[in-house]
Amino acid sequence: MIRWFMLAWQLAALCTAWGQECGACHRREADAAASSPMSHAIQRGGDSDTLKRNLDLSFRSGNFSYSIRRQDNQSIYSVTDGARSISAPIEWTFGAGIVAQTYVYRRGGDYYEAAVSFYPALKGLDWTPGHAGRVRRNVEEAAGRKLDMEARRCFSCHSTGAVWSGASVLESLTPGVQCAQCHIGAAQHAAAASRGAAARAAMPKLAAMETEELANLCGKCHPSWADIAANGPRGVPNVRYQFYRLANSRCYDAADTRIACTACHDVHGGLANESAAYDSKCQQCHSSANARAKICPVSTGNCITCHMPKVDLPELHYNFTDHQIRSVRAGDQYPN
Repeated sequence: MIRWFMLAWQLAALCTAWGQECGACHRREADAAASSPMSHAIQRGGDSDTLKRNLDLSFRSGNFSYSIRRQDNQSIYSVTDGARSISAPIEWTFGAGIVAQTYVYRRGGDYYEAAVSFYPALKGLDWTPGHAGRVRRNVEEAAGRKLDMEARRCFSCHSTGAVWSGASVLESLTPGVQCAQCHIGAAQHAAAASRGAAARAAMPKLAAMETEELANLCGKCHPSWADIAANGPRGVPNVRYQFYRLANSRCYDAADTRIACTACHDVHGGLANESAAYDSKCQQCHSSANARAKICPVSTGNCITCHMPKVDLPELHYNFTDHQIRSVRAGDQYPN
């Protein structure tokens, strides 16, 4: 057991050190990443800015009342039916709080996903996706869903360097998606750079990857086209799965990096929220300089407002950008 804790501590320290050492040479990327949503994909319950700003949250459905209240340096999740109650500190928050933030607590040594999540659009709580229709015969069932082995996938995608012992005991992790999560060999490269020999431990250059290669890298955590094509969901709910939608676009080309995820989004930073910020990306292909390209007869700006429309998912209280690029006409059915 002592060896496990030592190993866990060493790996956690390495993950932190990687980020610091990467920043010594790659300052712009490191500074941008520090405040990015991916760096805040998971946080300890006591560190969540969302919970620090919302000290007293409540939600009621049927016989069950839910609350999240701040006590000292932690937030306590509680559920009651009026006769019995369950309370537990929120150990981990999943999501940076842009669309939502979901909570994980422990009971009997196991991890549970809380039945309610925080939605910025509501400034309050509502059902965590998948929980609205669940059977709730008692407070235990009402409180949340046991994660079992699924916990490993949740933590491995939202954090860096997660170390487990036994079937479901989390020993350590570094919160958020850090450099080493995507840059294979980051530890060796950073160590070599500190000795002035970075070239001897060069990492794969992600910018040189083709669109499909990048998609496979991102697909370790973000569902791929094949995942959604085989397993769904079908209809409007799949608007959340950006690569599936993008790959269904007529202009998608697996080898053309002008339509890769990284062509439009800075993976080290946050999302640009102004539609005009993406015009130059569209014009990489759709401009008069490209004789084969179709030129929009309606406008030369704010392209995505028409060709990548917003789609509302009521259960998530959020309008998602549909990444299936197309000419959208009034009355068109959602293309699956």
